Amino acid sequence: IRKAEKNVLRGVKLFDVYTGVGIPEGKKSVAFNISMRASDRTLTDEEVNGAMSKILKALEELGAQIRS
Repeated sequence: IRKAEKNVLRGVKLFDVYTGVGIPEGKKSVAFNISMRASDRTLTDEEVNGAMSKILKALEELGAQIRS
């Protein structure tokens, strides 16, 4: 996550890991708190969405599947 977005990313914290009902065997569900900020302005929706797209693409390249 940190390598995928370096411009506005300020923090990443893993806050949940779940294995059990609803998660296929050999898999786990993880949840992160992601903080973004620009020091000189309020981020636009486009900037945040672009950063999230980069992060999600990098995670998918590592084999992660995004749950909806």
